[in-house]
Amino acid sequence: MVVSKLPREKHSREDGFLCELISSKYNDSPFSCFHSYLVVIRPDKVRAMHYHKQKQEWLALTSGKIKLVLENINTKERSEIKMDIEGEKYKIIHIPSFFAHAIKNIGSSNASIVIFTEKSDNLEDTIEYQMEI
Repeated sequence: MVVSKLPREKHSREDGFLCELISSKYNDSPFSCFHSYLVVIRPDKVRAMHYHKQKQEWLALTSGKIKLVLENINTKERSEIKMDIEGEKYKIIHIPSFFAHAIKNIGSSNASIVIFTEKSDNLEDTIEYQMEI
């Protein structure tokens, strides 16, 4: 049996970790047309607190409970979305460009999400943005 292993870097921090899954950054044919990564958030920790000028993201919860706060940086309109993997309905959330976002783990164990984008990360497109969560 032939098994392919795709090595990935794991970026660990005090609040959890991030690991790219499938990405245009790698030559993973046929998966080189989009970018995705796994984010794990420890209980009571917050990730993101930024927005993108160009990139859009789609967020899919894979375990745990989170509160997602979105704020349109132009109009300051805010919304909060609570997600629980044990809930009756499943949603994938679209985060457009110029929407600041912060994700807080509101559960008692690690929460994990998968983020899908059309482009790999560009540090110049990630703008820090402080917001209440």
